Amino acid sequence: MLKRLIIACLAICVTLSFSSCKEEKPGDITQTSVTELDEIYESALSDERYDGYNFRMLVRQTKLNTQCPAEQTSELVEDATYARNKAVEERFGIRITATESSNSNYETDALTSILAGDDAYDLVFAHTGAAFSYAVQGASYDINEIEAIDIDKPWWSQDLKSACSVNDHLYVLDGDISPEGFGHAMCLYFNKNIFDELGIDYPYDMVLEGEWTFDEFEELVKQGVKDVNGDGVITPDADRYGFTTSEWSAPINILYAGGQRVYSKNEDGEIELSLYSSKTADLFDDFFSLLDDEASFLAISEGENKSLVKPSFTAGNVMFVAAGLTDARWMRSMEDDFGILPYPKYEYEDNYTTTVNAGAPLALIPVTVTDPERTGAIVEALGAYGAKGVIPAFYDITLKTKFSRDNESEEMLDIIKDSIIYDLGYMSGNALAYVGRDLALAESHDFASYYAGKESTALWNLKEFNTAYAKLG
Repeated sequence: MLKRLIIACLAICVTLSFSSCKEEKPGDITQTSVTELDEIYESALSDERYDGYNFRMLVRQTKLNTQCPAEQTSELVEDATYARNKAVEERFGIRITATESSNSNYETDALTSILAGDDAYDLVFAHTGAAFSYAVQGASYDINEIEAIDIDKPWWSQDLKSACSVNDHLYVLDGDISPEGFGHAMCLYFNKNIFDELGIDYPYDMVLEGEWTFDEFEELVKQGVKDVNGDGVITPDADRYGFTTSEWSAPINILYAGGQRVYSKNEDGEIELSLYSSKTADLFDDFFSLLDDEASFLAISEGENKSLVKPSFTAGNVMFVAAGLTDARWMRSMEDDFGILPYPKYEYEDNYTTTVNAGAPLALIPVTVTDPERTGAIVEALGAYGAKGVIPAFYDITLKTKFSRDNESEEMLDIIKDSIIYDLGYMSGNALAYVGRDLALAESHDFASYYAGKESTALWNLKEFNTAYAKLG
């Protein structure tokens, strides 16, 4: 924890060191302002100068400030990102600019120009599924072919490297280059006041002792429900639930809480469909049995109760809510105290595991860049400087001191960050990618029947995916 406090203080110092540079042009900041960062990672980064180069990024609509804020604001993470960019600009003598894409969802704005050979961008931050559309169509550079990027460095996701490397080729990046990935990690929030009312200990010790399992979670959920108005019927507008989620949260992540994945790699490094197993069937049976119980409430995104997940929890009417880490922002005004938890393990022998919501971006380098080593050197620096400035601002400062309300939640955040995994079958859009979400929306939650109806299409998807990657290789 001391190490994290030191890093957090460093992030504050770096941000403050740029506070007088708001109106200066890139390259005008002093060398002193980046010294603290360079002392840590100097030997890992390129010493080349690219004086005058305009490093161009394409960022999803409404997300410009996550990668290229135009100026400093009152938001610590945005200011840390601004400081990071200034430091990288100073280091290489470049200018960093960003263009906003046409939408904030599944966007492939640069794909046509890349396939036409147009060198329009150095780096693209795309919706996860869109990122793989670039990749399979040959529009993304193989990261392993760029010497300036060391994918083994700690600022890059090692699980993504493992899960998304196919035939020794890797076409996407995630890690400390952006706070969006960690921010979209799925987690649980719980209302402390409800626990206090019921005389129940917070689950922190169970988590730390490895005993936070689905059975423990289910027992707590069923204790949390309450018929507030006494009419014998539990409704979201009048009563209290033990658990609430949308179809895009817990139904997605429960698969990973059981250690399962849609795609896995076999001993030969080949991607194979691995979703179906007796354990997968059991965990979905148990999960949907709880979700169908009166103690739980499923808020369908397109349904009449779609807006009830957040306000129900912040109003104190829900014991547990499934959400993402950045969703702590909408709890800022919550009167009741809350805590943050990782998803429970399905069984005691499992590991705590969470995935990143597929709505998060992945980074890719277009094949049209004229100097991939220059692009790689800048991308590597963005990741390294992000690790020492942006991520501490998001993780240690914003989440740990601004939103979470106890020291134990800090330990929970450490566990969540360490438990993030990437499932290529979920991210690349296989027919079975959203199995949990699909089952949540279906009249029947029977996994075996659902799988049987999707298997042939999913296998075809996998064959096409493997063929596309083999062709690229």
